[in-house]
Amino acid sequence: MKHGVNLYHSNNMKKSIFAASLALLLASQIGFAQAVQKAKEVKKEMKAEKKLDKAQEYRQEAATGKGLEVAGISDKKTRLAKADRKEKKAVKKAIKSDAKALKVVAKEKTKTAAGVN
Repeated sequence: MKHGVNLYHSNNMKKSIFAASLALLLASQIGFAQAVQKAKEVKKEMKAEKKLDKAQEYRQEAATGKGLEVAGISDKKTRLAKADRKEKKAVKKAIKSDAKALKVVAKEKTKTAAGVN
């Protein structure tokens, strides 16, 4: 448990929301390709959140000195650098998530313009 929240239940909730949104998209005639893109968007967003959580955990460990500190491996400076890398990767995942969302909209507009439904 982290900060009083059971991650197992929150991950299950995210997965159920993910499945429900996918089913809803499939049911509403957006089309399978758009539903797949939406699913990819949600997955990338979840990965970004996970990386941000991990970065925050690393920062907190660096601040409190939790665990064994080995110079160059797990000292404060190294942990903070690792947290920075995680945050950069999280930003990249968030950007990719936004790109997937834009791709869904673009495909829908292309189909509408072509008169294909």
